[in-house]
Amino acid sequence: MVTAWQARHNLSGVEFQNAFDLLKSQGFRPIDVNGGSSNGFERFSGIWEQSPGPATEVRHGITGAAHQQLFSTLPAQGFRPIAVSGHDTAGGIRFSSIWQAIPSPEVRARHGLTPAEWQQQVDTLPNEGFHPVDLCGYTESGQVRFASIWDREPAAEWVARHGMTAGEYQQQFDHQANHGFVLRRVSGYLDGGQTRYAAIWSRGPALTWQGRHRLDAAQHQTEFNALVDRGYRMVKVNGYPEDGTVHYASIWHKPFLSDRDETTIRQAVQNFMTAHNVPGVSIAMTRNGALMFARGFGNADTAGTAVTPSHLFRIASVSKPITSMAVFRAIEAGMFALNDLVFGQGSILGTQFGTPPYPDARIAQITVQHLLEHTSGWSGAQDPMFGQPTATHADLIGQMLALNLANNPGAIFEYSNFGYCVLGRILEQVSGLTYPDFVRQHVLAPCGVSDMHIAGDTLAQRRPNEVTYTQQGAVSPYAIPVARMDAHGGWIANPTDLLRILLRFDGFASRPDLLQPGTISTMVTATTAPRSDGTAANYAKGWAVNGAGSWWHIGDFTGTISEIVRTADGFCWAILANTRDDAQLDPMRTAIDNLGWTIKNGITDWPAGEAI
Repeated sequence: MVTAWQARHNLSGVEFQNAFDLLKSQGFRPIDVNGGSSNGFERFSGIWEQSPGPATEVRHGITGAAHQQLFSTLPAQGFRPIAVSGHDTAGGIRFSSIWQAIPSPEVRARHGLTPAEWQQQVDTLPNEGFHPVDLCGYTESGQVRFASIWDREPAAEWVARHGMTAGEYQQQFDHQANHGFVLRRVSGYLDGGQTRYAAIWSRGPALTWQGRHRLDAAQHQTEFNALVDRGYRMVKVNGYPEDGTVHYASIWHKPFLSDRDETTIRQAVQNFMTAHNVPGVSIAMTRNGALMFARGFGNADTAGTAVTPSHLFRIASVSKPITSMAVFRAIEAGMFALNDLVFGQGSILGTQFGTPPYPDARIAQITVQHLLEHTSGWSGAQDPMFGQPTATHADLIGQMLALNLANNPGAIFEYSNFGYCVLGRILEQVSGLTYPDFVRQHVLAPCGVSDMHIAGDTLAQRRPNEVTYTQQGAVSPYAIPVARMDAHGGWIANPTDLLRILLRFDGFASRPDLLQPGTISTMVTATTAPRSDGTAANYAKGWAVNGAGSWWHIGDFTGTISEIVRTADGFCWAILANTRDDAQLDPMRTAIDNLGWTIKNGITDWPAGEAI
């Protein structure tokens, strides 16, 4: 949920109270407070969030005695401290704190701790099940003191350090971040006139975060403006004395894409749509297994219905990776092997199709691997899958078995929709299920996907929530046998569901894969067969691949174009559109590929995202 927030810094006590009263009247609640001093004057900072929350009590600039009194009154009313800050003034130590009325584990809060006493807490309280939730260093009569809050509950691994110079803190900052720890609190303070830092880090849910320290008020404001523009929101602030003025340390989280990020996405999609007269686009992207965004753009139909992330699109040849996944699931289940023969006596399909003996004896040499890699020996010119709309799968296979192969099986890569049609029939033969049902049981259902279907051919067969397709060439999108294309081009889906599937086959550790690592490696190992011109095919088994570790597949036929991509650095995306620019087909294929990369490379700071 996106919530508004506000932050203030370098305020006098009166200014802080005025800001507090105003923001409270606008529905904001405080999430952090800090007090400091500059040339004898108190300066306060705070962060507020406009969201529902528990009853809250805030105190700022109160004496040590008044602060201690809070522990006698507020807990009895159901409040507990969540943030504490101390600072020195000419009149003595002053404290600021936030208390919330929330059910909580046992809390242990202390102030006035010497460095040795603070270290003793760090050494002993974990043995009693406590972990630190807040920490502030300050000076009292020239001596370093600490205030802290600890909770007694199970917690992720954490680290606390104090007494660090700026250089030592930066070293710890880098070290802990590189080892997966997130900065939870940083506090600057004076020790013998020199600035020192104390900090808490912990492991936890993935966050996109930034930390800043040693900034004067003007620098803090500059960084504030820059980070807000990048979509960050401040969650912790600490003001401390240095060189006679207040300096600031802060922690920032980026839970969502920024307005600038959204503009990057929107502009890239709009450029693609304008260049190729695209009515509607749906796109989703993940990073490290988490959904970064899912957006719809333009129109789903001629009535002007806006595209949403849940709209279904024909995905054309993006169906081939789906079929490949299903084939490898069957292989791991022991139903057949990659090098098993497909046609002829004793093969998977035997002699049930066509009329043996086949005129080309090499047909009996075709394996499952050849079909996956488009090296079966039939040429692209022989592919029958877009013609004879009333012919059945059996009719088409019989016709192809009556033809001579153009190449020896395994010798030459020639893209073949027909080969994937045959793979669909293999899955039916070994399982006793229809191809769609096999995919649903062995691929879709384990991935949590229930709204993928084999497309209908006509507008009347359009599924609920399916877009309509715009013709830009000689052939109507509703005059081709899409349903018959099942295993090579027949599915309809939305981008998010395609990524739900890909994330269970991507070889990354973000979630358990449905195939063994070795099987995934086989699936994306490029064929050794060259193209007919001698160049590398750069195609594996249902995936185009490259040396950079990316896998992808583009799909298109009249009325639709699609792409699914998995990059080596943890990104996946799916893009679906409801037209195809037949007059500029190759440029459009390049453009849909560039679209995803433009967005990926155009956003600097990706949020942690959400589970899908």
